[in-house]
Amino acid sequence: MTAHIPPESIVPSQEAADLIVALQRCLSNVHARQEDAAVLDGTGEGHLAALSRYIEARRARATLLGPNLFSDPAWDILLLLYQSGLNGRALTLEQLSEQSRLSMSVIVGQVGVLERRGLLEEHQTSPNSRRRRAVRLSPLAVDAMSSWSSLAFDANG
Repeated sequence: MTAHIPPESIVPSQEAADLIVALQRCLSNVHARQEDAAVLDGTGEGHLAALSRYIEARRARATLLGPNLFSDPAWDILLLLYQSGLNGRALTLEQLSEQSRLSMSVIVGQVGVLERRGLLEEHQTSPNSRRRRAVRLSPLAVDAMSSWSSLAFDANG
């Protein structure tokens, strides 16, 4: 059986999709550099408590239904760094590994991916070990996570 795509619903080419993503990144980078508030401000009262409950619920889900059923290490890292940023802290890779219950090799790999995408920045470096590095969200990632937090936890939305 072959799927039929009606002529009026044109599927965008990969080139068009890449252009859209590039434009979104450019606009996001300009917005993040201006140090304006997030598009949707997710730092309101109750958002930190709701974020903490959400992170705990994700941990409970893994405990109740099995640790290997759900896997989204990049999202886990972003959530933990957003939470720590709201508390005014950066996290080391070891702390990320411990809090996310992910192996250090997974943390190192995912942190590299997130850094290349401009979502993380180094907070400080220990001369002894690359694993002692502390990282935090970039302004772009803080903006995106604040917007997500507003959408996810705003009681009025």
